[in-house]
Amino acid sequence: MTEFQLRIIPAILTLLLAAPAVAAEPELSPEALQRTIECRGDLATLGAFGEALFSNKQRPAWLKPVSDNGHPGMLGLWTYRLDRPIEVFGRSVDTLSFLKQWVVVELPREAADAIVRDQKLERAPIRITEQYYRFITDEEGPMLGAFAPTDNSLELLFGGEAKPDAANTTLFVGCNYTPVSKAEFLAVAAQADAIVSRSAKALDETLKKPQ
Repeated sequence: MTEFQLRIIPAILTLLLAAPAVAAEPELSPEALQRTIECRGDLATLGAFGEALFSNKQRPAWLKPVSDNGHPGMLGLWTYRLDRPIEVFGRSVDTLSFLKQWVVVELPREAADAIVRDQKLERAPIRITEQYYRFITDEEGPMLGAFAPTDNSLELLFGGEAKPDAANTTLFVGCNYTPVSKAEFLAVAAQADAIVSRSAKALDETLKKPQ
């Protein structure tokens, strides 16, 4: 080995060690979905699934769209069935849904209530709908949560009454990857009832105006 080679090899090694690592493509697998639903994933993985499902990329063959998820009033709820069940919070499921930054499974009331207890979720300060939460990190999430189906959201805008918790026979349970702090979430949640009330009043006044 020449003197030049002896000099240049340490320099090359230094450059390689200092170079930023190229981020690996997020894994798109049933196991990755399981971790994502349980708030053990990350926003990049959720984004990769979203890109695969809603862009021109090829959808994973083991995820089949569900044409009727039973919630026509929940705009933006996209539901898929897996070709084999996965275990989420200790329960076998074969269907999951995406809703904006949420990835969730819909469970019968008893099973969902057990997860709310086991995961120590707190009730969100919202009267118009039933929702529970726990932030994995208070600074920026993600947020583990459970919430009632919101098929009646349009009714609420027309002044309808909020359903009692007991009327919710199922809850969606999963993770929200919106990069928001616990304090910011609670601040918005505290205003939710008033916002809906104002919107309903404004809509009512608009409809009553003479044409």
